Amino acid sequence: MQLPSIRSFNAASPALPAPKPEAAKEVEFSYNSQDRLVMNPGTTVLKDVEAGPRTERMAMKGTPLQPNEDGNYVFEAQDPRSTSAVAFSAAQKTLETFESALGSKVDWAFRRPQLGVYPNHADRPMLNAYYSRNDGSINFFSQKDAVTGTLIQSGSSGEVVSHEVGHAILDGLRPGYLAAWNSDTGGFHESFADSMAILMGTQDDRVLDKVVAQNGGDLSKPSILSGVAEELGRGINNASGTNRTGGDYLRQAVNKFKWADPRTLPERGGPDQLGHEAHDFSRLWTGAFYDVMTRINQEKMDAGVAPRESIKQTGEECIKLMANLVREAPKGQFTYRQMAEIFVKSDEKHNGGQRAGLIREIFTERGILSPNLYASAEDAVPVSENFRMVQTTLRGDGFGQFEGAVVKTPVDEAFPLGKDVETEKRTREDIKRLIDAGRILMTDPGQRVETKDLFDAQGRPYVGVVTWENGRMNIERVPIIA
Repeated sequence: MQLPSIRSFNAASPALPAPKPEAAKEVEFSYNSQDRLVMNPGTTVLKDVEAGPRTERMAMKGTPLQPNEDGNYVFEAQDPRSTSAVAFSAAQKTLETFESALGSKVDWAFRRPQLGVYPNHADRPMLNAYYSRNDGSINFFSQKDAVTGTLIQSGSSGEVVSHEVGHAILDGLRPGYLAAWNSDTGGFHESFADSMAILMGTQDDRVLDKVVAQNGGDLSKPSILSGVAEELGRGINNASGTNRTGGDYLRQAVNKFKWADPRTLPERGGPDQLGHEAHDFSRLWTGAFYDVMTRINQEKMDAGVAPRESIKQTGEECIKLMANLVREAPKGQFTYRQMAEIFVKSDEKHNGGQRAGLIREIFTERGILSPNLYASAEDAVPVSENFRMVQTTLRGDGFGQFEGAVVKTPVDEAFPLGKDVETEKRTREDIKRLIDAGRILMTDPGQRVETKDLFDAQGRPYVGVVTWENGRMNIERVPIIA
């Protein structure tokens, strides 16, 4: 639609000079792509920051953060305001980095312009963080380390922040995934988020210096880059009194996991065993993706690129590989094998196939792909605009109080898991495992469920929740992911 003119000129009217575009306002923030167990915050510069602070895509929630006298948001590491500044800057930089690789903006799944950043819910102590679609926000918490007494603030860790922004990004691009029930889809969501945290470290010069000092640039060796959320992981281990994670990290990308049917796995494995829970099962995909990074980086170093620069270039390339993958990814529920097939084809389509062979080789080594799959590069990547929901009613032994509940599963027609009857069977199996693990929240008809009710006693969000519609019991995915 053409807007009416505000002012009209006759032919004799002199032309007004075009207004000079205003330079983007640059504001300095405290920033840490890692966490305080690894290093204290440095600084970074963000553009177009308004009071709050807020940008076009991000808004601080909770207590507003006031700038210093110089207009910047740089604070000492132990200043409580530092956590807020780091949470905001890490969130904004993560979004900017991924959107630059994608070549377009991400439309949030919650259909509001800005992602809310709650840097510290101090009234709810727990060692966790989460993204909530319903609230349109990423949320961070704090709790004292049971051994050291140090206050662990998840919002002070750029890795944890990037992880939660990764969830928000993927939810915006593929909202159907938060309606899926299988371990593969949930595991990929967690792996995507962990990979964003890792990749942001490759773009931080201070991190690169430490990584090269640790392993000389050989990414096959563990480092602060491959270990995700060190301070939070150590705090969880100290709280449990056991080495649940395998080290001072929440998850480790340097691992040797091979594919196993998640339906045959326990809910939780351990440092050297997979489980079917999404965070647990994610380690397989993350390990394979990190193998791709490792091989690309080694290739660059073998060609004479210095380790520090090689890791940075590798990170830039792998962010684009992830963006290309999501462009072609299924809209609904999928298996790791299907996503790996698309990883190969997305590189052929968007990157001239430069890394297709490497991706195929590594995901075959991990047992995710079968040997000789897609021997021809001419197979077209199927395209699907939408997904549909397959409805399943829980009938049979083992469902207990959930007997008769209706569950819906998103299915992309281009990536079916079989006929609808097979999808229904898989869904029953997935829901049964979640019920057995206590991951489905039962409610009463007419009960009002608030966000705080969607977490168990350990602070973990439930995977599913019972809702009621005209007396019918439904089980829906909880739109919160940690």
